[in-house]
Amino acid sequence: MTWNLIAQSDAYKAQETVLQAPAAGGDIRIALGFPNTYQVGMSNLGLQVVYSILNSLPGVVCERFFLPNARELEWYRQSGRRLFTLESQRPLSDFQIVAFSVAFELDYVHLPQILDLAGLPLFSAQRIPLEGAPLVIAGGAISLLNPEPLADLVDLFCLGEGENFLPAFIERYRAWQKSASRSKLELLQELAALPGAYIPSFWEARYEQGQYVETIPRPGAPANPPQRLHLTPQEYASTCQHSQILTEDTELGFSGLVELSRGCAFNCRFCTVGFSYPKIRWKPLEVVWSAIERLSRVTSKVGLISATAGTYPQLEELCERLIEARLSVAFSSLRVNNLPDILLRALVEGGSKTITLAPEVGSDALRRVANKLFTDAQYLESARRSFEAGMINLRMYSMVGLPGEEREHLQALVDLAADTRRLQVACGRGRGKITLSTGQLIPKPFTPFQWLPLLERSKASKALHFLERGVAKIGGVEFNSESPKLAFVQALLARGDRRLGQVLASIYGDPSFRAWQQAAKGVGIDLERELYTPRPLSESHFPWLHLAPAGSLERLEREESLYRRSVEALKAE
Repeated sequence: MTWNLIAQSDAYKAQETVLQAPAAGGDIRIALGFPNTYQVGMSNLGLQVVYSILNSLPGVVCERFFLPNARELEWYRQSGRRLFTLESQRPLSDFQIVAFSVAFELDYVHLPQILDLAGLPLFSAQRIPLEGAPLVIAGGAISLLNPEPLADLVDLFCLGEGENFLPAFIERYRAWQKSASRSKLELLQELAALPGAYIPSFWEARYEQGQYVETIPRPGAPANPPQRLHLTPQEYASTCQHSQILTEDTELGFSGLVELSRGCAFNCRFCTVGFSYPKIRWKPLEVVWSAIERLSRVTSKVGLISATAGTYPQLEELCERLIEARLSVAFSSLRVNNLPDILLRALVEGGSKTITLAPEVGSDALRRVANKLFTDAQYLESARRSFEAGMINLRMYSMVGLPGEEREHLQALVDLAADTRRLQVACGRGRGKITLSTGQLIPKPFTPFQWLPLLERSKASKALHFLERGVAKIGGVEFNSESPKLAFVQALLARGDRRLGQVLASIYGDPSFRAWQQAAKGVGIDLERELYTPRPLSESHFPWLHLAPAGSLERLEREESLYRRSVEALKAE
């Protein structure tokens, strides 16, 4: 079975086109992983950016690892082999540092699974005194929100954007490595002084009657709350993050990813992007184009990463260049009311047949609750322009569970799907299809909805079944939805405290829904209160509030007040 694992590793590498490879030697070896399969992880630009930064630092060798898929897991079990990296096939335990780039809450459960496969103790408290155990660090999108469910598993978090943190971290680590004293506790004390460093073991969560109350620094810990790092607009504009390794064996195919912006100027109240970053920052056209030109030597497919690509200041010239270069382009997010003709033309001339537009809901008034400031009429106009430009299929992203939602709003979403299908036929695209994809609102940390409860599973199921039955009556429209049980787990991980580390450690081998429920209750988590109880605006007992947000809490409170007014206006209609 070991041979199968090595053969699979070689097969992954054989399909890769590598623009930057690890150095041949160095004094610091880092295993960098994504807590999901190779196909998912290699579709994540954040992982590739960190990989590029680390391998550009003198004396640093960074190699990749991923969660084995089901077949590979069986091979590991049968062979007894420890989890190893892709590049050198060395076990993770041979590396000084094991780093995770974590993008999604649902991947939290894979961290203890990976540590177990690597033969490493799951909890930081067990590893810190263990001589020779790697330092386990983590960063990524989740560090902008609530990393507390992983607090007992991870030695150090990089909070926020890591471009400046990583060189400083390596410098501090190298100095410790050369010192006479090699206590890992002393290393963590040194690292705690770095801007952006969060050492969870230096902080203590306090509970009263089984409920989380606050997280406070332990004696000797930094008195100030850890700050999330963000690049200045000038720092951000000076370089362009893009794919360093391309492979067909990903969710995105053989596409080169290029970042256009970070942050968002549109404060959709359910979305973390507009509240997790400072003011939106754009990459200059020439910086972006330099990255595209480098990628175009090995691929004709380019994916541009931005929360609001349609408002890119130099969009027209960028699209004209893409068209002239005959590149196939995809955008990570398109806004209904920011869809210029030149963008549609670049998509269609690049070969795109499907476009994704998110109505979110089927009611103008309910949409205003989420601060989505466009109408059904504007949505249909954007759909019409898309079909006339050459798009054949359209995906509609939507959600259930917004405050103030009633049955009439669900019916309005069904009606909007039917109107979109009629428009598709009228534009001569009747052979295409409409897909209505529906999820559930997850009240995320550091958003104006953080005080909201999750919609109960029974109500969410009824709402989704209503939509499914309604869509079934429309020819040419497909429906798919997220399981309310999955939404339950995501909300629990998004909003939970560090007791969830014990939950993760106990259920990763069998993460069934019942196991989640039983394990959460077993550590004293009141699921009814944590997920389904509204919180007053004065509520301060959130596990993430000891970590300073990107913006002010006053801004969140102001937006929370505005959405409540929108709900009252909705009820009055």
